[in-house]
Amino acid sequence: MANYIFPSDLTSRQQGHFMKIQIQPSQVGSARADKNTVMLFIPGGQQNGPLQWQMVHEYDDVKLARLGIGAIGAFSYPATVAAGAARLAGQGTINPKVDVLYGNSELRQFQFSFFMAPQSQKEAKDLKEIVKLLRKYSAPEIGTPQWAQPAVSQIGTALNTITGQQGLFGGTSGQGSLLKSGLWFIPPAEFEISFHSIVNNGATGMNAPVNPYLPKIGRCVLNRIDVDYTVQGEFSTFNDGSPTNLQLTMVFREMRVISQTDVENGY
Repeated sequence: MANYIFPSDLTSRQQGHFMKIQIQPSQVGSARADKNTVMLFIPGGQQNGPLQWQMVHEYDDVKLARLGIGAIGAFSYPATVAAGAARLAGQGTINPKVDVLYGNSELRQFQFSFFMAPQSQKEAKDLKEIVKLLRKYSAPEIGTPQWAQPAVSQIGTALNTITGQQGLFGGTSGQGSLLKSGLWFIPPAEFEISFHSIVNNGATGMNAPVNPYLPKIGRCVLNRIDVDYTVQGEFSTFNDGSPTNLQLTMVFREMRVISQTDVENGY
């Protein structure tokens, strides 16, 4: 378990606000015991992009009058002609009576963009680890989950016997076998995001309270992560080769639809 902070004085009273990203590895992965936390400044402004919450709901338009017009056409051709004549005469047309039917609610997405320029060698090293950590846990593991290992060993032993290649497909001696090395994609980690404020001379650091004025975000997956090392038009580094600045952009997607009850509870 490790905590990474950028910039170094982020959780001091001088900064006042920060966001916390807690990484929850997949429960079927080999690294499931690891729980890392990244704390970054709350983005906003021209370089760091907007801070937005969006809720999108899908509705289908239904013109109820279509059924009525169809019925008129089926039972009374003169009535249909009369309706068309009234429209040509400028006397109006049939009210389509458009209604909407609820279809679905989209999962919320949150895009956070950070322009990051380290001010010390320590911050440069911390930034490298932060980017590496987030990229690592956005990706799946490749291997065999523990629950499947006995079955894989049995299959591997049988294939070894058939092919005559001892240990190639697994079994007790085939720890690096073909079956165990890449048979499964183990899901990437999940992420919990919260926003904290240091107010009224209150607690600082990890103990800073959650800001109740920003809606909460449910558990997410990291749908996309981009790292731009030439955000200012060219690649530049310090003497040790570490970049002088970079743009980190992440798109998180909630894992469940937010309901009215969730909104009442602060989401």
